[in-house]
Amino acid sequence: MGDVLAWILATVITLPLLGFYLVYIFTVKITKKKGRAVRLAADVSTLFFMAAVYFLAIEIWGRSFLWLMIIIVLSIACFFTFIHWKARADIEIPRLARGIWRFSFMLFFIAYFGLSLRVVFSNYYRYLISQKDSGFFSGFDTL
Repeated sequence: MGDVLAWILATVITLPLLGFYLVYIFTVKITKKKGRAVRLAADVSTLFFMAAVYFLAIEIWGRSFLWLMIIIVLSIACFFTFIHWKARADIEIPRLARGIWRFSFMLFFIAYFGLSLRVVFSNYYRYLISQKDSGFFSGFDTL
């Protein structure tokens, strides 16, 4: 049972879109409300996207940027708190926390796709370079 849970957790962290989709489908089946399902899926999968960005950064640069991720989320929280305080006289903590969390989802969603594209293109570039040495491009040397 523990191995299955570890496998599911590793898959959802590696592919956070799958986690988003599974939560969405599960919620739609239960509540029959698509809007609520999207919001709940975004709320739940924020952690998956954060973990995926963390591990992609380690894979790309070989070091942890957890400190930077924490600083970014805290900066977002400070900015949103200031804006909320200016817009309304009273700060509504649940509403503020929800806004911070959903903005973090959007930020880490974009970061995940950006880092994923970087990995794909860098691996493709390495593949092309390795093919150049193996003779795939050898006929183009004379052009």
